[in-house]
Amino acid sequence: MRTAAMTGKTTLPTKRLQKVRIAIRFIIFGVGGFLLLIVNWLALVLRFSSPPETTINPFLAFLLALVGALMMLFGVDEWGRWAYLWVFVSTPLVVSLILIIPWPKWVENTNWGGKDAGVLFFALPFIASYIAVRSYYRRRDARNTPMARKDLPVPVSEEQTSK
Repeated sequence: MRTAAMTGKTTLPTKRLQKVRIAIRFIIFGVGGFLLLIVNWLALVLRFSSPPETTINPFLAFLLALVGALMMLFGVDEWGRWAYLWVFVSTPLVVSLILIIPWPKWVENTNWGGKDAGVLFFALPFIASYIAVRSYYRRRDARNTPMARKDLPVPVSEEQTSK
């Protein structure tokens, strides 16, 4: 990485190159992983619907959905923060549970508010799991910082020990 003289800032072409790389990674892995996750989740839902539609082997669909979720982790630069997988799979899990539950007839005939309620219902698991995962990592990172752990001794440098 090139730096400008005496400023410590990266040069303009390097910043642009980094932004282009981030955008390409997001499009290929983030969006591609999302599409892979959703398409294979739908294949699983169709497989277990009545009558079953066999478009793909359910084990392969599950594996490809997991690969899609991992691609999304890499695409949004959260690799290694595995709890974010809950954000990506929360909505497919909730919708799958709702499809599996045998609802009574009066629930099926009830008007739940149209498209707006459907979009909100689809988005709520994403939002709730994102808030929960963010607070988890915020607490974990605060616990692991040296300033938060005042009960631990501060490492002593060699200069202080040699005097």
